[in-house]
Amino acid sequence: MTDHILCDISDGIAAITINRPEKLNALADSMRGDLLSILRKVDSDPSVRVITITGAGRAFCAGGDIGHLRDLKSRGDEAGFVRLLDEGKAVVQLLRESDKPAIAVVNGPAYGAGFFIALACDLRLCGASASLAAPFVKLGLGPDWGGTYLLPRMIGTSAALEMLFTGEAVTAENALRIGLANRVWPDAELRARARAFALSLVHMPAAVLARHKRAIYQTMDGSFDTTADLERQFQLENFRSGTSTEGITAFLEKRPPKF
Repeated sequence: MTDHILCDISDGIAAITINRPEKLNALADSMRGDLLSILRKVDSDPSVRVITITGAGRAFCAGGDIGHLRDLKSRGDEAGFVRLLDEGKAVVQLLRESDKPAIAVVNGPAYGAGFFIALACDLRLCGASASLAAPFVKLGLGPDWGGTYLLPRMIGTSAALEMLFTGEAVTAENALRIGLANRVWPDAELRARARAFALSLVHMPAAVLARHKRAIYQTMDGSFDTTADLERQFQLENFRSGTSTEGITAFLEKRPPKF
């Protein structure tokens, strides 16, 4: 466990919290690797029956830290960027392949990588003020973390492309309407109700839940691994481009990008 990724295990639930509230839980430095390490531990822990992921403070996860991306760009640290891509892919792949139900407790903005972490979970329980977005296009970047595999399978091709083309956020209520969210509860009740929901799954037969999960995912067409590898290739091309330099710089300078 690290300061930025917390995990509490009790009553069969591994409650993971992304803990960088002053930056809306944006992922920087070792946070992706730390999240992956903790997920591996709880996935192999026989006492854990259900995994939940949420964010500290008023956000689920704002995505990747844009300042950190700028630093990688300025140093020409392509190897560092590749490491982030590989760790992101490993996180969402573990969530998908784990036999244990994984629940995103979306307590606020879930953007970029945070959005796709939530999508990689089996269920999304949202607070009323939650919002979900994939604003990569505004940075001159593209979706990764398995997003181009997951999103169209949940909401359809056209709706997925609209989210990716515009980068606009979807409210919790609209997320429920289009199938991105399973439940929406008042913000003040979210954590308690999400824990009660998770406890209800703890009391279900674990092996049966695991088979349900495998059956659903294995019957979906296409290969997650192949799609994620293609995303990695495209995202690396985006990272090499001047377009992402402008998008990242404009974001940090709080001005519209000039693509």
